[in-house]
Amino acid sequence: MVASLLGRCGLYLGEEKDLLPASHDNQSGYWENRKFVAINDDVLKELGGDWTVPPVVYEGWEENEKFSCLRVRAEALLEEFRDHEPWGWKDPRSSLTLPFWRSLGTLTVPFLYGRSPKLKIVICVRNPFEVFYSLRDRVYTPNAAGLNLWLIYYQAVLKSTLPQDRIVTHYESYFHDAHSELLRILRFLDWKVAPEMIEQSTEAVSANLRRQKFRAEMSDECSDPGIAGLYDALCHEANYHRAESTTN
Repeated sequence: MVASLLGRCGLYLGEEKDLLPASHDNQSGYWENRKFVAINDDVLKELGGDWTVPPVVYEGWEENEKFSCLRVRAEALLEEFRDHEPWGWKDPRSSLTLPFWRSLGTLTVPFLYGRSPKLKIVICVRNPFEVFYSLRDRVYTPNAAGLNLWLIYYQAVLKSTLPQDRIVTHYESYFHDAHSELLRILRFLDWKVAPEMIEQSTEAVSANLRRQKFRAEMSDECSDPGIAGLYDALCHEANYHRAESTTN
């Protein structure tokens, strides 16, 4: 949903033919470029894992020579975006592979990301139980591994980013005031978008496409203090107050 909003505001995510098509599980589309997904899958495979079983990594793994061929592929892919601005990609796997992308020299060249030489990260957060039930319904993680997956992904992406280079946005916020939340992201990205384009973009937010809604407080349902604590920290960084969820 967030990638869709940014795409409607002018973010270039690649050619339409390269974007994963909508499916029964996600009728509004994934907005994921299959070329980035393929490279991320190969990085995780090289590390001995995949997106459902995140690999255990060591400090500085991204500089290992065994990633040389993947770096060449990644650099060639980024070249396809050279003449498009602003541009980016969306893939949850990037939470695990971000150090690899940061190791590419191309991403430090200012003209590839507007006026800023730094890659900016938009982190989307959702209630861990909603993520768990969504994955369970799609038969990806039929047990508690789904909650642990949530924890590992967010721990990884927070470790790989600095607060000034990222913004956390809560999924729930868009069902209360999508306009304000989208403006918050655009200010962080330093994009100038016409008000009418923002208005048209937020009209695409539809609660009808939402499959999971978890109302209980995390403290009432989650026995893992690591998950509950991290969710609290992410909500705080996203400027999201969970009491809002009861008004939907």
